[in-house]
Amino acid sequence: MSVVLVDGARTPHGDYLGALAAVSAIDLGATAVSGLVDRTGVDPGTLDWVVLGNAIQAGLGQVPGRQVALAAGLPAAVPVTTVNEASGSGLRAIAHGFDHITAGRGDLVVAGGFESMSNAPHTLSGLRTGTRLGDATLVDSMIRDALWDETEDAHMGVLTERLVDRFDVPRSAQEEYALESHRRAAAAVESGLFDAELVPVETPDGPVARDHGPRADTSLDALADLPPAFGGTITAGTASDLSDGAGVVLLASEAAAAGLGEPLARVVDYAVAYREPEWFGMAVADAVETLLTGNGLTPADVAHLELNEAFAAQMLYVRDRLDLSPEQLNPRGGAIALGHPIGASGGMLATSLAHALYDAGERYGVVGMSIGGGGGIAMLLER
Repeated sequence: MSVVLVDGARTPHGDYLGALAAVSAIDLGATAVSGLVDRTGVDPGTLDWVVLGNAIQAGLGQVPGRQVALAAGLPAAVPVTTVNEASGSGLRAIAHGFDHITAGRGDLVVAGGFESMSNAPHTLSGLRTGTRLGDATLVDSMIRDALWDETEDAHMGVLTERLVDRFDVPRSAQEEYALESHRRAAAAVESGLFDAELVPVETPDGPVARDHGPRADTSLDALADLPPAFGGTITAGTASDLSDGAGVVLLASEAAAAGLGEPLARVVDYAVAYREPEWFGMAVADAVETLLTGNGLTPADVAHLELNEAFAAQMLYVRDRLDLSPEQLNPRGGAIALGHPIGASGGMLATSLAHALYDAGERYGVVGMSIGGGGGIAMLLER
C-alpha cells in the first residue's frame, strides 16, 4: 500500500532558554498538531493513530504524547503512542505510522515529535530512603536522558571525539562546515524558505513565527576562539545547539488522502541500523546506505539529504563516506545553526524536507538521524 505525506507543520526552533522557553513541551507539541490539522483540513475524528516522539520525559507527566493530542483538541477516542528513542524519536514515530498504514491497520496517522530542552528539570535521587551522610547531587535530566550514553558512561560529544580521532577530522574543517550551516540557515530564514511549514507559537512575549538560532554574523575567527567542549576538537560552535520545538506530519493511504489536497511527497521506505554505542555517529550512514541500496538507488540519485547535524565532525564523516556533494547535504542549514530539540528533530526535519522537495520539484529526498546507543534511522521520500 502506498503511503503519502499529505503535509507537515512545525514550530519555529527556539534557542535554548530563549524565544520558546516559557512554553512547555506539551504546548509546543499541541501547537504543531493543531496547526497540522487546521492546515490539512483533516477531520480529527477520522484519525486512526497519533504517534509522537519525545526524549526528555522527566517531569512531563503520564503519557506525554496523549497530553499533546488532547491539548491539541483531538477527540478522546483517537489512540496515541509516545516513542522515546533519543534523537531518533520523531522519525521513528513517523516510521511507525508508515508501518501502521502499510499493514492495513489504518489510513490516517499524525506522527512526529516534540521537545523543550529549556524546561528539562533537574532530578534528585535517593530521597525515598534518605541521605544520611554527605551531599545529594542534582542531575540534569537534559544531559542524562538525551545527551549521555549509559553504556559508555560518556557524553555524546566525547564519543564523537573518538570518531574525530579514528577518521582524522580536522578542527578547521568542522568550523568551516559550521560556518556554512549558519550561512545557509540564516539565508533560508531571511528569505522565507521555511515560512510555509511554520506554525507560530504564542508566548507571554507575543507570537514567535520564525526560527531562532542561526547567526549570520559568526565567522571562522569567532569559531576558532571557542574552547574545546570535550577535551579535543569539538566546540560549542561545531555541535548542534540546544533547542525547543515540535514538528509533525500527516500520513495517509492514497485513498484517504483524496480530498485533502495535493500531497507533498510519498513515503517510499525507511531503514534502521545499529552498531556499538560508541560509534553512533557512523550508524546514520549505515542506515542511508541500506535504505538506498534496498531501493535500487545511489546517493547521487538523491537531490536533498536532510541529516541531523548533531556534530559537524559527524556530518563530514557521513559526507565523505557517502560521497555527497555539499549541495546535497542540508542545503538550508542544519542543527548546528537551527538547533536540535532531541525528540522533535525527526518530525521537524521530515516536515522541512517534504516542503523543500515540493518547492524545488526534486524527486528524491532522505531524512536521517543518528540515535544515542549506537543507532541511525533514515527515510526515503519521493516527490
